[in-house]
Amino acid sequence: MKHIFKAFGCVVMAGALLATSCTDKFLEEVKRDAPSTDWLSTPEGQASIANSLYMNFNYFFSNESSYCYTNYGTDEFMVAGDASNGMWNDYDARLGSIVQPRVNSNTQAITTFWNELYKYIAQANTVIYYAEPGSKSVALGTAYFVRGFNYLFLTMQFGDIPLVTEPPTSPEREFTRNAQADVYEQIISDLENAYAMLPADASLANKNLVSKYAAAHYLAKAHLWRASEINDGWNGSYKSADLDAVIKYADEVIAAHPLAKDFNDLFNNFTAYDTSITETNTEVVLSSGSSDSDVNNRKAHWGLALFTAWYQSFPLMKRDLAGAREYQRMKTTPSYAYFLYDLENDSRFWKSFKTTYAVNNATGKDINVQGTTYKDNVYFPSNDGEYLSSMYIINRKDYGQKYFKSEVNVAKAPSSSSYTREDYHTGKLIPNIMALYIYDENGNVVGTSMTPDYNTLLAPLCKYLDGAVPANNRGDGFRDGVLARSAEDYFFKAEAQIRKGNIDAGLATLKPLRDRAQYKAGEQRDAYVDGGNAYHYNTYKSGLKGFQANCAFYPWNSYYYSLGGWDDEAYRNATNAKPSVLPVVTSASYPKEDQAIMDKLGYSSEFDKAMCYLLNEKSREMYGEYLRWMDLARTKTLEKRLVFNDQAYSKTLTDITGSTKDVNGTTYAASDNGGNFKASKHYYRPIPQDFLDNIYKDGKPLTADEKQALQNPGY
Repeated sequence: MKHIFKAFGCVVMAGALLATSCTDKFLEEVKRDAPSTDWLSTPEGQASIANSLYMNFNYFFSNESSYCYTNYGTDEFMVAGDASNGMWNDYDARLGSIVQPRVNSNTQAITTFWNELYKYIAQANTVIYYAEPGSKSVALGTAYFVRGFNYLFLTMQFGDIPLVTEPPTSPEREFTRNAQADVYEQIISDLENAYAMLPADASLANKNLVSKYAAAHYLAKAHLWRASEINDGWNGSYKSADLDAVIKYADEVIAAHPLAKDFNDLFNNFTAYDTSITETNTEVVLSSGSSDSDVNNRKAHWGLALFTAWYQSFPLMKRDLAGAREYQRMKTTPSYAYFLYDLENDSRFWKSFKTTYAVNNATGKDINVQGTTYKDNVYFPSNDGEYLSSMYIINRKDYGQKYFKSEVNVAKAPSSSSYTREDYHTGKLIPNIMALYIYDENGNVVGTSMTPDYNTLLAPLCKYLDGAVPANNRGDGFRDGVLARSAEDYFFKAEAQIRKGNIDAGLATLKPLRDRAQYKAGEQRDAYVDGGNAYHYNTYKSGLKGFQANCAFYPWNSYYYSLGGWDDEAYRNATNAKPSVLPVVTSASYPKEDQAIMDKLGYSSEFDKAMCYLLNEKSREMYGEYLRWMDLARTKTLEKRLVFNDQAYSKTLTDITGSTKDVNGTTYAASDNGGNFKASKHYYRPIPQDFLDNIYKDGKPLTADEKQALQNPGY
């Protein structure tokens, strides 16, 4: 490929020189041969271009667009302290064919994925077009995979889209949008070709390479997506065969990619690039990684900073590698995330969210601890993750743990410490405590620390933290981005069974995921780990001035403070010694957390309840894994579930206590853009204006009416 590009570059440069020459004195006409395409038909040329396609996968983690398209505007996340891309969450008028007005340079355009994925489609088309007839090479299989993968994402986001299956040989401007029925036919055909050509063991040896099982995973997804409610206007003749195909391909992936033994092995047991269990476990079907041994040249993963909560201005804290830079883009939705899990028995909450931070900035200042003055670095003699500084208490009412206004931090940005409860691991009093429910001295709820407004008091998602980075203040880390894991294939299969009418069979299919989620006998339920712990193994930290002994990672969570037992060692030991038990789920018996959500959303039919449970369970298993918007859009459940995203649902923000005011009585600032979701409009994104402005019809630019005819309804 570099030879072809070099030849084209010479031609372009020669043309530019000719165009800028002013006199014949400098003009020398020399015949240049056109660059040959022969190299594109050779195995070396095919492999070179196919290898370049792997950058396509990294794009899903290397910028801010991904969370806008996939996490914002759902039941899982709302806007945190930085509203650069608030329009993607709130569905307001700024989210159009041109995203405007831009809040700042971080505001993402509607063109980002459109332009990027079509660029890689063009490269894939080149490989496919120039392949030898009858070829079944890995390079060709990779090209088919990338083309099908990209078209699947694009059609889910934009609906009808242009289908381009040949490489560009000259400037083209004549395009139209193909019906989704045709797009899905192309997607499935491409993925079937990839399935037939790719090796079966590639992903087992290297999770960053596409394999037969990666193709099977996306074939299951494509068939399920086609059979979903968003396509009910045309998909009737496909549904039965689609659902059978979902089960077939999901079963293959499940058999080939066994689940990781511990949920922590998926994201949190990370210590170093390429060797940690998080990047080598069998559950990963496809990930976006790098083969570059130099950490400074690895591909970026912006998940490091996008999900974080503010912590650097808290007493006794500052920003460090383990805690990560706080971009504060996504806020865990309080009324969904904290009420979704069985907090006592389901380890996935405590292994998906960060509830504690360590003292990392004790510098010799005076602190008052219940009337006694200490130097902070005497009371807390280490900044290396050994003492608890800040804690989020998830004290749901059903667990009975009351934290009073006098003992928690009630300010939006805590500036003074409370020192009211003891850390049973160290015997030191805890400086900063935030609670889901705050009580007055009479035992009445008076507020919450986890408010629905635009701030970053929250227990943040911890799946992407990266303490192995070579510098502080990085917005991006270098961990692999997980694109597909076999846990999702359990959901594919379960949903297909439910749609076929086998509801209890579908619910039973998810049992292995729930079994893994249970605490094992002897597992310490308050033990905690995330990728920030890699700081302790970081080979670069000795050269990081001022950060050699600063670590916000704390190895214990707020489990017992939230559920009870923080003051009873015998109880904690007995609880840790026994396994936890999640209830068996059937159509006649759903967990109380799910039943509460079903009641809130008004579901009563057996099918709706089963699908509600499945979508809840998928959140518990895959919270924040860049999937949610597509799942809710394709099942057309997005409009109902926005009730959990207060910013998007209403202009009047209401917290979990039912109040429109915070604990100090201050009314939450109005969400000027809330309540704008329209089912007739927002289940698809707008077609980019740049595309409409630059295409032709019959050799002429489109008229305003022709552009509007190609636009999605409502934009």
